[in-house]
Amino acid sequence: MGPGGSRGLQNRWLFKGSGRFDSCLFRIMKSMYSSIPQVETLLQHEQISRWFALIGRPLTADAVRIAVARCRSIIGQTQQPITFDEVLSACEAEAQHIYLGRVRPVINATGVIIHTNLGRSPISKTVWESVAPLNCGYTNLELSLQSGKRGGRSAFAAELLRSLTQSEAALIVNNNAAAILLILTAFAKRKEVIVSRSELVQIGGGFRIPEILAASGAKLIEVGTTNITTVDDYLKAITNRTSMVLKVHRSNFALRGFTEEPSTADLAKALPTDLLLVVDQGSGVLDDNVAGEIAVHRHINAGAHLVSFSADKALGSVQAGCIVGTKAFVDTLGRHPLYRALRVGKTVSSLLEATLIERLNGQMLPIEQFASRPMEELETIGNQITDAVQNERLSLVDSTMTLGGGSTPDENFPSRSIAIEGPKAQKLVDSLRARDVPIIATIEKDRVHLNLGTLFDHQIPLVISALRELLEA
Repeated sequence: MGPGGSRGLQNRWLFKGSGRFDSCLFRIMKSMYSSIPQVETLLQHEQISRWFALIGRPLTADAVRIAVARCRSIIGQTQQPITFDEVLSACEAEAQHIYLGRVRPVINATGVIIHTNLGRSPISKTVWESVAPLNCGYTNLELSLQSGKRGGRSAFAAELLRSLTQSEAALIVNNNAAAILLILTAFAKRKEVIVSRSELVQIGGGFRIPEILAASGAKLIEVGTTNITTVDDYLKAITNRTSMVLKVHRSNFALRGFTEEPSTADLAKALPTDLLLVVDQGSGVLDDNVAGEIAVHRHINAGAHLVSFSADKALGSVQAGCIVGTKAFVDTLGRHPLYRALRVGKTVSSLLEATLIERLNGQMLPIEQFASRPMEELETIGNQITDAVQNERLSLVDSTMTLGGGSTPDENFPSRSIAIEGPKAQKLVDSLRARDVPIIATIEKDRVHLNLGTLFDHQIPLVISALRELLEA
């Protein structure tokens, strides 16, 4: 043979055969792609259709389309077939990812009673059950049963709030930020509002008091310093454009050491009578027995014209913003066009009514029960869990819990926690959070802590089951 004889023949054979090879590969790849069922076929499978009740059929279909596209991509990259079971698993993984975004029950083992990320205050079960018939049918939300004509929305809840806070009138909107926005818009638009520098706080979700003032059209006038603000600081800042002095609850932090600030009573006595004095009380504390907090009625009795606060914090109810105070000013707010955009519906109104009635009748709500739990009870719960799990990594330790929700940042209550020894604390916390009923724990000194102070009794078996599975794995 001539130069390149056998190698040349081999190359020519490969070249001639390459078309057949490509054709064969194309048929194989086409067969692997076609083995993936169509989206509609997958949606009819019981393993996939069960997600309809959890996330809805359209979102389940989206999850299946994403999973099918991913499976096709994997085949293209690896040139390896994917089994039907693998496709089903991919679809379920996508559906699960969507499901994690849904509001679900969790077990609060953080020791923070009013936990903003976990829905703040749990609502009383008796309250919830009592309003179910109202929310599953029609109500007299804006109908006067006496006259048969249109009535005031949430009027009865407002009357209950008036009684609880010793005020002349009350109004309910959808949260405390909305309450402040309504007050500022109604009374201070294009006017000046005086606020102490020590109270220019940021509230949940990144909202800042100066931004709320700006949104209302009011002009912020800062007085005093971070740690010292006097009555004279307020008086010197007053001009003919000043409409309001606003005192703001210091959510989630406290000033200690060399500090000074005037009380509501000090300001009420010193300020001109035509100047509005508004207090953003924030926490919703109605009683005098919460250390570090001034109850709403104290501000009213001290001379504040309007006081606003959240209903889903220390009040222990549904998310709402409460405004109480002088009737003339409250009535003005109720007539303002912005109120219509901020008012609450029948669900919030009915839940708030029922909660306020329980409070007026002296019944303890869940947050109060947690805050007053005897240590002996927590000890019993801890021993019940450790005895049931029987693992040397578990121990019962002293700990503390806090009210939370921006209230009493310096105040703690004694509690007990289950501590879990061992490496990879973060991995264990992540595993607890990934369960069907997520358990939200904390890490302290490289140990996982399950605070018992915020556990409901019905959740104890779930905690036991979770610890058994995770520690024995």
